[in-house]
Amino acid sequence: MELPDFEEILKQIKINFWIIGIPFNYPNIKIRYYFFLIALILMLVAEVTFVVCKMSSVNLLDLTLLAPCICIGILSILKIVCIANKRQKIFKLADCLDSLYGVILNNTHNNEIVGPQVAGLKKIIKYFFILNGILIAIYNFSNLAFMFYEYISNKEVRYHLAYPVIMPFRTDIFSTWFLVFIFSSMNGYVCVIYYTTADALYCIFTSHICHHFTLLAEEIKYLDTSNAANLKNVVKNHQYILRLSEDLEDIFNLPNLFTVLLGSIEICVLGFNLTMGSWTQLPGCILFLLSVLLQILMMSYFGENITRESNKVGEAIYLCKWYKMNKREKQNILIIMTRSHKPAKLTAYKFSTISYASFMKIISTSWSYFTILKTVYKS
Repeated sequence: MELPDFEEILKQIKINFWIIGIPFNYPNIKIRYYFFLIALILMLVAEVTFVVCKMSSVNLLDLTLLAPCICIGILSILKIVCIANKRQKIFKLADCLDSLYGVILNNTHNNEIVGPQVAGLKKIIKYFFILNGILIAIYNFSNLAFMFYEYISNKEVRYHLAYPVIMPFRTDIFSTWFLVFIFSSMNGYVCVIYYTTADALYCIFTSHICHHFTLLAEEIKYLDTSNAANLKNVVKNHQYILRLSEDLEDIFNLPNLFTVLLGSIEICVLGFNLTMGSWTQLPGCILFLLSVLLQILMMSYFGENITRESNKVGEAIYLCKWYKMNKREKQNILIIMTRSHKPAKLTAYKFSTISYASFMKIISTSWSYFTILKTVYKS
């Protein structure tokens, strides 16, 4: 299987980094980074102001419709600020993984082992971007379709905004409505670029580290007296990949924490709107819910993978012919075995390990919030 080179895999990520204002392998942040960040913060302030001013049990359904937008906006800002602060470590990790990836490309056997995973990763990232692109297009422009429908039905123009906000001026006349519509639509796209870029980068880096754990376990599995001289390099490679996984954990542990904390709220309010809202909200809510679930599932899936693949290194030792090796070689085997007892893992800022169990915990918490919210709304 012919694999894409590392530059091709990171191509869309680098384009997004340039758009955001954090060019890859460039030491300074561009002015547009601060411009987009300030604009998104102002948009969030206008949305939160709307929620505070309209807060009541009567408006609960309308307010919960805006809650996912606020949550995803806050999450996007927090993630991109973390990415910007860790950009030098990200660039260094990308260079290290690029060098290691050459080992895979130059070996046919390695291609056969990890080729399907690389192809699968490319598809996941592609459809993740597509899904979120469709989501933001529907959210930004569906109100134009409803405005047109109302005009055809009632011969009356009523100006609607995709994101309910309170501005210091009227938004029910065309000139100001159009300005707010353009401003909010731009922020919607910026928000999606922020969190999809951070999540896609997390998936790519985690997946590549998993590939190298897999190849290392495969190499250890077939060690015997004829190739035991490679053990010293195996130990060094194992330590090196573990250091890269620690760098990955340092970069993403805070974004992972924000995803875990806000993910439950997003799923809860989206489920509430699907069950209690009008039919006009269904397309946006369904796509939004799919996007949030996919985001959390991807985080959990790759977190589970890196723990499982690092554990396989220790398991592979039992399959090699260690009992035929000399004392020095057995000592090297023992070093690998001892270190593999502490597998690589990704965490939500050390509070919990990212895995399938954390995904189920988020879903369970969301259901608890949902039942409380539904009870309050009925009363």
